[in-house]
This record gives sequence, C-alpha cells and structure tokens, in this order.
Amino acid sequence: MMNLNSCILPSIRQLNGSVTMSMQWTTNRFFCGLFLLLLVFAALVPQAVMAVTPPLPDNPPGHVVDLAGVISTRRQQDLERLLTTLEQKTTAQMVVLTIESLDGPDINSFSLQTAEKWKIGQKKKDNGLLFVVAVRDRKYRFEVGYGLESVLPDSLLGSLGRKVLVPYFRQGQYGRGISAATGKIVQILARHYGVTLAGAEHLAPVRKQRNQGLGGLVFFLVLLAFMLIIYSRSFNRRHGGRGGYGGGTIIYPGGGWGGGSSGGFGGFSGGGGGFGGGGASGGW
Repeated sequence: MMNLNSCILPSIRQLNGSVTMSMQWTTNRFFCGLFLLLLVFAALVPQAVMAVTPPLPDNPPGHVVDLAGVISTRRQQDLERLLTTLEQKTTAQMVVLTIESLDGPDINSFSLQTAEKWKIGQKKKDNGLLFVVAVRDRKYRFEVGYGLESVLPDSLLGSLGRKVLVPYFRQGQYGRGISAATGKIVQILARHYGVTLAGAEHLAPVRKQRNQGLGGLVFFLVLLAFMLIIYSRSFNRRHGGRGGYGGGTIIYPGGGWGGGSSGGFGGFSGGGGGFGGGGASGGW
C-alpha cells in the first residue's frame, strides 16, 4: 500500500501542478490579448476622437471652412453658393467655420480673433459675421460685426442657437444644423437689405451626419468579440480540442473625421470689417 501511495500521490500533485500552470497560462494570454487590443484601440483614437484641428489659413479659401469635416460636399456647395450670392447682393460677408477643438482659448476669444484676422465684412460698413462650431468642445459662436449688431442682436442669435442648432447638434446632425441656422440668418439679412435670395429657405439635409456616439458601442462590441475568442480557445484546449477556434477576423473601427474641406467658388477676400465682441455663444 505504501508503494502504491508513493506512486499515485506524486502523479496527482504533478497533474494538479499542470492544471494550475495551464490556467495561469490561459489567464496570462487573456490579459495580454486584452492589453494588445487596448493598444490597437489607442492607436485608432487619434483619428476618431482626439483629432487635432488643422492650423487656420491666413485667409479663408471660401465662405465655408469645414476643418472638422462634418459638412457634406453637396451641402458645402449649397452654402457657398448662397453666401456668395449674399455678398454680391448686399456686400455683407458671412463665413462658416468648423473645427475639431479650440485647443486652449475660449470660443469667444477664438472667434473674435479669427474674425479680425480674416477681416470679414466691408471696411466702414463692418457688416461681417463669423459662425464657429467647435465639435469636440460642443460649443458654437456667432461673431457679429459692428454694422450688423442691430440687425442680428444677441437675443435673436441666442434664440436661434437654442431652437435650431442645439436640437440638430445633439443628434450629431451638424451639417443639417449649420445649414438651417445659416438659412435663417441669410433670410434676416436679405430682408434687411431689401433683396431676394433664392434657396435660403430650402437648405434641406442631403444625408444624415455620422453619429459620434457610435464609437463607444463599436469598441465595446470589438472587446466582447475578442474576449469570446480567447475564452473559446482556452475552453477547447482544456477539453482536448486542439483545433480550437480558427483564427477569426476582427474588424476594428477606423476612419474617424476626415481631413475636412472648404467650399470654393472663386475664393474669399475679407473687406476689412470691424468687430467688437457682439454676438451669441452656446453649447449642446
């Protein structure tokens, strides 16, 4: 009996040790795989979430400068055409600017400095307007030149932002919200100058904008799929299935915002308009 026990007990201990090592190996592989997945996701984040706003040009290439890439090409063309016609018929200049992030300054300071840098509006008329949207900061600003402050008072623009922009922006429909707000402003300016501008009331959406809230859901689904793959492999090994899960393919989210673009129908040239901080800001 002693000889039998001396043979069996070491075998049992060796088996338990092998099982323990196997479990530790599986656990280590799981956490290594999870760590690698997080590294891959971190490499994709700069494209989708942490994109840095490109430097502002010295002069806007058009009336629509979409550095955040949230306005479709078709919609940019419609906006550019409308704002060019507005300038031709009234001399008033309006520029739409979208950026990823303010990267430091508050939106009031940023928009005022940008409007003065680009000299939006005509000299001595000061009839310029800069419409800024900072997507990641969830902020917007209407910067109004001296000459338009009575036509576009702060209260009117504040109401426009809350009632028109915010509902669209909360749904991720940035292009549609920008078009709708721009159309309203152009209609007001057209009435003030006594001109007719076709198309301001028909700035309908071309297509739905990308929903930025999907990023977290996609990451969760990818993480879940990866964990299932690891578990499947370890399960098959523990039960003698060396064939296991055959590799599998994981599709990682990519793309993100795009480089952005700007409308261009002959370019834009500021006329030297002045600004004094009038306008309205808001968020969503």
